[in-house]
Parts: sequence; C-alpha cells; structure tokens
Amino acid sequence: MPPVRNGDPTGTKTAPPSKRADSFTIPKPFDSSLSNNFTDNCASFFSRVLRGDTINTCHPFSMLLQTSASLFDASKSFVRITQTLEATCAANMTQCLGGMNALARELKTNGACGVDYNNNNAQAVQAYNALITYEPLYRASCLRDDDGNFCYANAVTNSTTQGVDANPYLMPLGMKLVSGKPTCNSCLQDTMAIFSTFAGNASQPLSQTYPPGAQQVVAYCGQNFINVTAAPLKGSAATPTATAFAPTISLFIMLLFYFFS
Repeated sequence: MPPVRNGDPTGTKTAPPSKRADSFTIPKPFDSSLSNNFTDNCASFFSRVLRGDTINTCHPFSMLLQTSASLFDASKSFVRITQTLEATCAANMTQCLGGMNALARELKTNGACGVDYNNNNAQAVQAYNALITYEPLYRASCLRDDDGNFCYANAVTNSTTQGVDANPYLMPLGMKLVSGKPTCNSCLQDTMAIFSTFAGNASQPLSQTYPPGAQQVVAYCGQNFINVTAAPLKGSAATPTATAFAPTISLFIMLLFYFFS
C-alpha cells in the first residue's frame, strides 16, 4: 500500500512546512535510558540499531511514541510536534517498512535479543512491537485535517480532552483505550479506519486492542461512526508474528501529568 498522500481518500490536505526553529532536533527513540538488564547480544543490537541508518533516516513514529522523552517534550508545542511529524512522514514508507521488518526479524534471533524477548524483557518486546507497527502508525500519524494540520498534532495538544484524543495512537502498540470522551471528528474516523485494516492481522497488537477500542469509540460517537470489526486486509505484507505484547502506560501518564500540571 502506498503512503498517505494529498488526495488519498483517507488523507488530507497538505499544509505548508512549519516555521522551523534553529534549535529543533528530530526526537529519537530510547533517548532517556535503556535497561541494564539486557544480554550482551541484545545490548549490542540496541546500540547498533539506534545509531543505524534505518532508524535515523526513517524516524519511525512507532518507535518514538512510547520511548522518546524528546517526543514528549515536542508534544507540548504544536509547532514542534508538527516539525516532528513532517520529518517522520517525509520518509519513504515502502523502503522503511522493509527495514523495520528486517530489524524485527533480527531482534528475535539469539544473536540479537531473542533470549531477552523470550524472557519478556520489557524494552525488547516494546522495541519489537514498535518495529512491526511501523506502517499503521506511519499512516495514522501522517493524516491531516481539512485545514492541513496533522491530526496527531491536534490530538496531542488538545488540552480540553486531557490526553484522550491522543490515546488511540497507542492502540497499535498494544495499549487499550482508557475511558474518556474523544473528539468525534474526521481525524478519529480516518485513524480508526486505518487501524481496522490492520486489526485482522493476528501478528499485529491491533488484533487485540482494536475491537474493544472501537466499541468504546462508538459508545461516545455513535454506532455508525466507525467500523467496529476488522476491515479486510488489502495487499499489506504480513509482518513477523508477535508472541507477546508489552503495553506500557508511561506516555499516557506523562500526558495526564502535563495536562493537569
């Protein structure tokens, strides 16, 4: 499937690039701390991957969402989160998807993080889930509204919903929706439509989180607002099978802290 572009039926208008601050740096994954509880092979894998071209060229939103302190800081500013999304969405999704899937396969080998993953090391499983959910989160995070603004930028900076609007973006990573009324708009519809196409793939965390999440959305927005069942997959390449999910609530807690502070 091609990346979301201007004129795509699920997409959006293209806005002019945001004004860039000289000090702006694209957020990086795992930029605060890494566990000391890795095997040597896994520690080497993380070090190599985080310095490598795939991550630093593709700037995967899926890997930033739960692990990046700098993304959390950028999310406090509409301009900076827009700059971040411009960078992540400028990547060639098709090329990057191949790289992410290759890293996911490698992660589960004994020469990388296979032992750690099988022992449910939180960061190893978190990294794996982030790698295999690159495509759904790329597509969702690159959606724009009718004014050309990124839907995610609107959601994460909307203080009136106290973080609820940003919460659906965590579903691909294995997190269930928390209670709270979302903004029932076209951005939410389009985001959930993307997620529904991946929910039918048992290798994706969305296969577990989309059905209850969709039921919660229609409870607030109406039965006809979105499809509550998984939509048929349309030519999406299968991703590596996930045997464990490691949902965390760290980002959501940080968002709550930010909105209530």
